Amino acid sequence: MNHYENQLVKSNHTRWVRLAIISVLLCMVIGAHWLTPVSTHSWHGIHLILRLLFFIPVVLAAIWFDLRGALIVALTTTVLYLPHVIIQWEGQFGENMNQLAELVVIWLSALLTGLLAGKEKSALLQVAATHEGAVIALVSALDAREHDTELHSLRVREYALRLGRQLDIGDHELGVLGQASLLHDVGKIGVPDNVLLKPDSLTEDEWRLMRAHVVIGKQILQPVSFLREASEIVYCHHEKFDGSGYPRGLKGEEIPLSARVFSIVDAYDTIVSKRPYKSEVAPAKARQKIAADAGGAFDPHIVEAFLAIPQEEWEQAGKVV
Repeated sequence: MNHYENQLVKSNHTRWVRLAIISVLLCMVIGAHWLTPVSTHSWHGIHLILRLLFFIPVVLAAIWFDLRGALIVALTTTVLYLPHVIIQWEGQFGENMNQLAELVVIWLSALLTGLLAGKEKSALLQVAATHEGAVIALVSALDAREHDTELHSLRVREYALRLGRQLDIGDHELGVLGQASLLHDVGKIGVPDNVLLKPDSLTEDEWRLMRAHVVIGKQILQPVSFLREASEIVYCHHEKFDGSGYPRGLKGEEIPLSARVFSIVDAYDTIVSKRPYKSEVAPAKARQKIAADAGGAFDPHIVEAFLAIPQEEWEQAGKVV
């Protein structure tokens, strides 16, 4: 199951949970309203308060399901509430009109909140799509600069998300991991071409320039509010579990979890991909190399999770781009 299929399953589960919440609230309010006596003044006051609670399911439906959901809840409320208006207040014209007016207000609230919630969601989705498009364009430009790494960033994002789900990383953290995976090499924009594109081994001074890309990457991303968390992963993605990485020589759990996840899938894609300075390696051999470096470059627990994922899934994830 790829990232988008997994998100669809989660979305369907969330929809059912939200629908259950609205249904329970509606039944509780309707039930309490039906069962509350109307014969005394004090009970009538409680009756009025309960009537106001009808707005809660309507507003929740508007937020979670937009206009259609809000109108369906308003209709359900009307069907369940109208008999109460007729039976318990039979012959009391003023009270009948008062409660019918309440139903009209509920319908108006459903209409207004549904429309506003729908517009707000559309605006947020448009902003998110713009952000995603800008990031993808930047990544494509960076990958094009390094002719041999085309689609590398897109592949490692899919790999990182798959491994993150295997480790039960939360949705927010997965989103940040996805951003960082796409932008992990953004700092290479500050590395000279004669170093970045050099086909031969780098000198020590050239390696110093190359290693600076993680610092530059953090400096580029940190001022952008929605990329601030991702900048920390970009900064740490070349740290190694045994402390031999850079730029700070962090060790073990000092390295952010998402950076430890990313380092494995980044290495996997680099190993299996053909580059001017190396031939491609069979996926099975790549898995052996990563397993052999557990406790060295990589977190053993995360390596174990990586190896638990069937090779066919890695191959599928690499094709989605």
